[in-house]
Amino acid sequence: MTSPVPVVPAAQRPARHPWLAMIPLLLGILIGALAISSVSTALPAISGDLVLSDSGALWLVDVYALSLAATLILAARIGDAFGRKRIVLLGLAGFAALNLVGGLAHDGLLLIVVRALLGVAEAFVVAGVVATIGAHYQARQRVLAYGLWTATFGTGSALGPVLGGLVTEGPGWRWLLLGSVPLAVLAGVLAIWLVPDSRSSRPVSWDALSIVSSIVALGALVFALHEVLAAPVPAAIAGVVAVATLVYFIRRQRRLTEPLIDMRLFGVPGFSPAVVRIVASSGVSSASVLLVSLHLQDLRGFTAAEAGIAILPQAVAIALGGVVAPVFLRWLSSPALTVLALSVQGVGLAWLALGADVVAIPLVLVGAGFGVAATLAATTLFDVTVPDDAGQVGAIQEVAFALGGGLGIALLGTIASVVGSGGFAVALVVAAVAVVAAALLPLTRRRSIDAVTPTR
Repeated sequence: MTSPVPVVPAAQRPARHPWLAMIPLLLGILIGALAISSVSTALPAISGDLVLSDSGALWLVDVYALSLAATLILAARIGDAFGRKRIVLLGLAGFAALNLVGGLAHDGLLLIVVRALLGVAEAFVVAGVVATIGAHYQARQRVLAYGLWTATFGTGSALGPVLGGLVTEGPGWRWLLLGSVPLAVLAGVLAIWLVPDSRSSRPVSWDALSIVSSIVALGALVFALHEVLAAPVPAAIAGVVAVATLVYFIRRQRRLTEPLIDMRLFGVPGFSPAVVRIVASSGVSSASVLLVSLHLQDLRGFTAAEAGIAILPQAVAIALGGVVAPVFLRWLSSPALTVLALSVQGVGLAWLALGADVVAIPLVLVGAGFGVAATLAATTLFDVTVPDDAGQVGAIQEVAFALGGGLGIALLGTIASVVGSGGFAVALVVAAVAVVAAALLPLTRRRSIDAVTPTR
């Protein structure tokens, strides 16, 4: 039985045109995407200026994603309790202040700490943005909103390395941080004016052990996935810690009357398959970028710049896929379109495995499939739950994207490395099989969590 979606109270409804709220929300996502991706091309200059060691340079890159993933659940819970608009504003304010400090930093350790705190600030922005979209848009409006979210993140990820190179060669790497300050301030001012507020009407849990164990589990898991190729022993230790802590976290949530994450969400028909699709689709998409880049440079003699340009069509296709997803819903149902998008992604991966002379076309298939599938899967998570769950659902969604990317690179990168000369093709075949298997998971229409029997 389908439960009705609760009506959003009048005080929480946007007073202005609802789509105006997307301007500051998307600007916040764009700033974060640029911050993640631009540092890769600026890293040699940063390392040279601040005399960073190899491990220090690695931490400068990884600590942002690590802290972002580790604090997403906590950020979402704060938004549920005190308002999702408030955490967006808090994250943007932190982003402006921290980028100013980082842009003026002359110590490598200080910059690493700033990057870690920037990840926390972005966790607040992302958690607030995703939950706000889930709470304030319905039906095809929500698909379009998440499509714009996917397109914005894809555009930022594509432009980041290019922007990082241009700024570093021009005014200098510090302006990557200093230039984000006015953007964050602008996004904050617009958010105050345009973004509606919302929060959960349910009691909010502040169980200390749940909060600490969620941070340790997610932080250790992301670290293990990121470092499995570069530092396998520390990664293995972190993996054991992550699994043990995650098991404890799940068991504790099942015992609590008011859990940090309601594990019944995963029992809602359609919810868990959507999470798996996000993990699989984002994983193979992220891994394909790494595998194709290495393949072009190692076997075809491309320079790093040439490889980057060759991969650019995938990022563009991700952005376009997110935008056109709601258009295709005019002719296909969401379940059918999801299966089609994942299948298209699988075809692109298989095409690459067969040794395509021109990688642009199969990469477009991989990117477009991810853009559409990720948009629809993210929308499904909110369609099968209720607005009160928006904070938790948004956190789960973003953790799935983060873990998917890390898991895809770790698993498929390891396969390519272990197999040897044919590893590129084998890894891509495995990726194609994985994403097609995700497409075959059950597709279920909306059903409320309130209809699911509690497991506690």
